[in-house]
Amino acid sequence: MLSLPFDWPALRFKLRQWAREHDQVVPQAGEINLARMRILTPLLCGLSALSTLVFAFRLLLLESSGASRDWLFGLLWAHLAMGLLMLVFMGLTHHLRHDARRLAGRLLPLAWLVTELVYATVLACIDQWVTPNITPFVLGCMLAGLLLHLRPRESAMLFALAAGGFMAGIGLTQAQPDNLLSNRVNGVCACLLGLTLSVLLWRKFAVITLQQRALEKANQALQTKQRELERLTRVDGLTALLNRATFVELTRNELARARRQGTPTTLLLLDLDHFKQVNDTWGHPAGDEVLRHVAALCAGTVRSTDLVGRLGGEEFIILLPATRPEAGRVLAEKLRLRIQNTPAQVQGRPLGICVSIGLASTAPDAEASFDTLYAAADQALYQAKQWGRNRVV
Repeated sequence: MLSLPFDWPALRFKLRQWAREHDQVVPQAGEINLARMRILTPLLCGLSALSTLVFAFRLLLLESSGASRDWLFGLLWAHLAMGLLMLVFMGLTHHLRHDARRLAGRLLPLAWLVTELVYATVLACIDQWVTPNITPFVLGCMLAGLLLHLRPRESAMLFALAAGGFMAGIGLTQAQPDNLLSNRVNGVCACLLGLTLSVLLWRKFAVITLQQRALEKANQALQTKQRELERLTRVDGLTALLNRATFVELTRNELARARRQGTPTTLLLLDLDHFKQVNDTWGHPAGDEVLRHVAALCAGTVRSTDLVGRLGGEEFIILLPATRPEAGRVLAEKLRLRIQNTPAQVQGRPLGICVSIGLASTAPDAEASFDTLYAAADQALYQAKQWGRNRVV
């Protein structure tokens, strides 16, 4: 059996993969092209205007007629036309500066390159009246391949048309067969080189763009996980309330602020009554559901400025900034009644819950620390348990 020199199925697969990747970066390429055109178009307009002035001045000084005068007239009109067209492109790029994804925004760079290559072809053809070189066309092909991003199929069509136009146009002004053949061969080579540059730069742009997107996506995922980890280190995993360490840290900051501003602070310490019986009777999953239920009731009863945390087990703690003992007791009673009157749903059945609450407050001018306030609330909670539970002390 004869073996193929290339793995054509693999090549076709790779080309289809590249085509899909290229489709993904087309919008961004359009934005970059318009941004570059907003810089390059005024520059080309200025160069065309300067060239027009130079050749107009040279015509004024030229006394003879013939090929030289025709050459100067041709260059003068070519540069003048290019300058006017660049003015038109300046207006179009300014109009589409905020909407590069529209069809006009995607076609404008292609039209701009067509104009640039036609300009280079006309200059090279006009130069044939005085010199056989085609430097303007070679430079035009190089710039067309370097300045803007075009998809390979668009670039191939562009340079194919440029090669055909150049070969036809150069035959109108170059009469020497040898020079004509050399220029046509060199022109085709310039188009192939420009196409190669365009394809290589497009592929590099596509790879870098997709890598940047993948990196940004990975960074966003990493930041999301990092925020989630930070949240998990500050909240209780079961109830989503503040954990003990975070609650103590925030409470100490709040007590320091209260001392500076001379405002009272109240602390509530809650303990579920007979919670061990829930675990023993219904199991620990049921106990976890009860804890989540009480946590939601606590968070939904207090103000948004209050701090709610879980100390561990069946103990919860609430800090009420700028709250006097009387107001704190009113809220504690409200919370106790709400927990008492809102049974938890355990295995499809309502389960009544009661809670004992110990309350302690600092005076506006007191220097109480968290440990002092917590110890006072804990003592009050102990008394609530001793005096029959389901009460505020």
